[in-house]
Amino acid sequence: MKKYLLPENVNWYRANMHCHTTISDGQLTPEEVKEAYKAQGYSIVAYTDHEILLDHSYLNDESFLALTSAEYSANEGISTYHPDPLGQENNSWTRRRVIHMNIFSKDPHNTFQPAAHDDTLWACDGKYKGQGKCDGFVREYNIDNINETIRRCNEAGFLVQYNHPVWSLNDKELYLNLKGLWSLEILNYATERITGKEYCPYIYDEMVASGMYDLNCTMGDDNHNRGRSTAHSFGGSTMIGARELKYDQIIEAMEKGHIYCTSGRENPPLIHALYVEDNMIKVDCSPATSVFLNGFARAYRVFENDDGTEVTHAEFPIDRNDIYFRITVRDKYGNNAHTHNYFIKDIIEEN
Repeated sequence: MKKYLLPENVNWYRANMHCHTTISDGQLTPEEVKEAYKAQGYSIVAYTDHEILLDHSYLNDESFLALTSAEYSANEGISTYHPDPLGQENNSWTRRRVIHMNIFSKDPHNTFQPAAHDDTLWACDGKYKGQGKCDGFVREYNIDNINETIRRCNEAGFLVQYNHPVWSLNDKELYLNLKGLWSLEILNYATERITGKEYCPYIYDEMVASGMYDLNCTMGDDNHNRGRSTAHSFGGSTMIGARELKYDQIIEAMEKGHIYCTSGRENPPLIHALYVEDNMIKVDCSPATSVFLNGFARAYRVFENDDGTEVTHAEFPIDRNDIYFRITVRDKYGNNAHTHNYFIKDIIEEN
């Protein structure tokens, strides 16, 4: 009997979970972003403009859904990043630690901003100053304050995604002590394009191993479209499985972990099915050079064809010593599709 881990009989909708427009510091309007992403096969965009939560449901149509969302930040006041190697004092922005988190509203019309103060509501033209709806909370860069921010967002009906930890200069002392997260952004495409170091599934593995067993992994563009270019768009996608492109069904799918994420601007690798059958974990995918199973610690396996031909189906025996596992599908261009982690004991008990 098959036990599907990614749901069957659903539609898979391509989503950009991290986006900026002219409402904050992007250079395309929300309408222009919609048209650009629809033209590339996207069905969903989370409009995560900085520090401002707006209802973009006026953009919705039968083939497009806007998620009500925002990007929150807390910035270090004075740099405490490790000392300058030459012993010089430097308190520039490039040395300051920050944390950025996207919040996704479960209600498309809920624009009340938890864990926010009116002075932090921000948009480039300043028109939202003094007009926002918020609880007056002042965010600071310390673990207690950050966890209180996450708690307030969860309590108010938001899912919270932790963004680009490498660019943010975050270390284990911070990210292994975060509580209440829905997801880690394991690829921030725009930042990866300019730094080469914002693809970080290893941080996801560290967070899960520390006890964050329900943590999902996502990818997003963080597109600002500077110079009105789309060079930093369409490279980090999250696939969401739901029967219909309706707000409540998409949020439910996100909460249940009916998602996977994939990199690549054109024809990114896809996972068509993930299921358990005959004591085997089985994967159906688009053509790939390798399919990896990564479990706890040094538990890992790879499925490849000996003759070098591409793989469209992979199988792995269930091993209790894996504790849990996630699947990665890698294509010939080096692009990767990732699932979140699944516990072996749950599969065995339910299978």
